Amino acid sequence: NITAIVLTAGNYLRDWPGLQLVVQRQVITNAAEQLAARFSAISRVRTERFFFLDDDDDLPADYLDVLAECSAHGAPIVYTDELVLTPMNAPVGAVVSKRPYSRERHYRNPPLLHHLVLCDTRAAITAIERLPRGHYWPEFLLYWELARSGAPYVPRVGYVWNKRERGMHLWPSTIGGQMRAILHARPEHIEGAVCASA
Repeated sequence: NITAIVLTAGNYLRDWPGLQLVVQRQVITNAAEQLAARFSAISRVRTERFFFLDDDDDLPADYLDVLAECSAHGAPIVYTDELVLTPMNAPVGAVVSKRPYSRERHYRNPPLLHHLVLCDTRAAITAIERLPRGHYWPEFLLYWELARSGAPYVPRVGYVWNKRERGMHLWPSTIGGQMRAILHARPEHIEGAVCASA
């Protein structure tokens, strides 16, 4: 079984048949609060695997089939493609097709593992014990740590991102937290790698 972790400032009224839900109710104003909320929610997961689902996003109609294919890999972390909907391209959207994993590619482009990313719960809890706290973007830290041995890629749309013009992804705190998370990876620096956003 699989859990979807949802962070929300209010009530989350949606139901996803076949999935468990962990709903973390909290007002988020910066990257440190986002990290604390994400990690706290992971401690409440009671299934073998989980993924993060933003409260204003969607899953494709065949999400259970996609998740089953991801689970079959039995890896600490597995990632998929995503459908991005914006006010300009809805309702058709644009599919963001990822590429097979490499450590260098991930370092250069941390959003390579973005939506949908299926994580092994035990591996994530163990990884969190090694990770810093504070103003770091949690997904960048966690996914980098879980992908130490690689990450299987499932080339199917597993997530529908309803991308907003003023979403959290544009907050200065988010961008700063992402950069801090990237810099945290530098002790394991890949020779010659330079972050594309640097």
